[in-house]
Order: sequence, then C-alpha cells, then structure tokens
Amino acid sequence: MNKIYDKLLLAISVLILAGGVMLYLQKPGADLAKGQPDATPANNPYQPKTVADSEDADVRWPEPVAQSSGPNWFYDVFTPPKIYIRDGILDADPPIEVIPPPPFGVYLEGIVRKPYRLQLEGYIEEDFSDSSKSLLLLYNEEAQKQVRARPGDEKLDADFKLLSFDIERVRDADNNVEKKASAVILDLRSGEEVTLIHGDRLFDQAVTVVIRSAEDPTFEIVLNEAPAEFEGPTGQYTLEEINLEEFSVTVEKRGNEEIEPESRVLKASAVNTTPKEENPAVEVLNEGSDEIFDSIF
Repeated sequence: MNKIYDKLLLAISVLILAGGVMLYLQKPGADLAKGQPDATPANNPYQPKTVADSEDADVRWPEPVAQSSGPNWFYDVFTPPKIYIRDGILDADPPIEVIPPPPFGVYLEGIVRKPYRLQLEGYIEEDFSDSSKSLLLLYNEEAQKQVRARPGDEKLDADFKLLSFDIERVRDADNNVEKKASAVILDLRSGEEVTLIHGDRLFDQAVTVVIRSAEDPTFEIVLNEAPAEFEGPTGQYTLEEINLEEFSVTVEKRGNEEIEPESRVLKASAVNTTPKEENPAVEVLNEGSDEIFDSIF
C-alpha cells in the first residue's frame, strides 16, 4: 500500500516540474514589457539636463598624528576635534598669538653743543691786495659783545691774539667770485691756535647728549662722552657712539634671558646750541666803503 502512495507522489512531482519548465519557456517577461504604457508626456517630452563637472578643491588635510607629535596637540584621536585655516591651509595646530617685541625704552631728546667763545662775524677790507690790513669784527660769546681787531692785535680782555687773516677768492661755474675768509687766533687760555671761518659757526669739542624715555616721562639722563653705560626704565643701555654730522647716537640695549641685545641709531628730535643775544652788527660789510669805515671810528 505504501509503494502505491510513493509512486503517486512521484508522478505529481514530475507533473509540477514539467509545468514550470513550460511556463519558463513561454518568456512571460517579454509579454509584460509589451503591455507597459508610455510614461513620456506627449506635450512636454523629457530633456536630459546637463550636470556641470565638479572641481576638486585644493585642500590639504593634516596627517593623523599621536598626542606626542607636537606641542599644540592635545588629543590622541585620528582627526583633530578642531581644524584651523591658516593662510588658506587646514591645520590642526591652533593659531599662535604673536606677541609684539618690548619697546626699546629710550629716545634721543637732543644734542646740546656749546659754541666756541669767539666767532668771526664780519670784516672790512682796506686794501684789496693785502688782506692783512683788514679790520675784523669778532663776537665774544661770553661777554655778549663785539670785539674789533686787526692781524697782530692782542686782546687781553678776551684772551686771544689775532695771528693772521686771509681771503681766498674762488670762481664758480658761472664765473662768479666767491670769497672764503678765515682768521687764525691764538687762544691765550689754552695756548692753542684756532681757525675761525666766516659764515661757519665754531663749536667746542664738548657735547651734551640728553636721553629720555616714553615709558617714564620723569626719566632723563645727560651724557657727555661715548662709550657710556646707563640704566633706563626698561633695561641696561650703552651709549656707543655720538655722530655730530648726523645729529644721532648709537645706543645698545643689553639682552637677558628673555630678549636678545638690540642696537639702534637714535635721531635727535632737537639740536640745541647756546643762544646768542640779538647783535645789531652786520656780519658782512661792503669792503672799501669809506662811509662805513668812518662810522666805526
């Protein structure tokens, strides 16, 4: 009896398999495709839209680093929790605040020069061919008065002797005559010969440098020679050089553990000389003028 049921089940399975093969061979997918409606609108046909090509951005991603790779790295992760843009480049290190350098601390207030006690203000020529016969007009800075002298005269009240006087005539490119007058005196105080040039103010060798500070308005240092060391509000300094032609000084600020030594050329904000009282005397007199010559005597 069991054999009959087994044979019956086998026959049914064969029939089902044969039916499936017949359905596959009939290609039902092609028939379904033929029956699908056209989805394209009749009045507005579909037009494909052109998509612009994307451009690759020039971005540099920082390499993943460990916590010990840099002083500004605080987290041991694959990518940093904060990304900074520095000069258009991505960076994992935070921007470092730029601390301005400390001020130099001092500046040159002025250079004070004392004029020589005698100045050649003018002269009168009596003989054009012999300048030694000229009358010189000198100014005594100490007594604030004029002194008249001829070559060979000795003025004990002003402590000098007029040794010589010379006038050099030079023609320029336009054939104009330019006169350069100079006198040589013997300073009876120092025993030295001094040359006075008309039109040029003569100064003593001594000079006074005044240095102040913007950080401390009460600070002021007065120096008379270089090199010289001094202390300012922001450090130790050395006056290295005094330049009278440029009216400037060279000052070095000493360094320490925090700052490097720095040297600067400081320009004077003022160049002072001892003022002279108003003097009515004429510096250059017309040579050979009898009227002016007579008025002097």
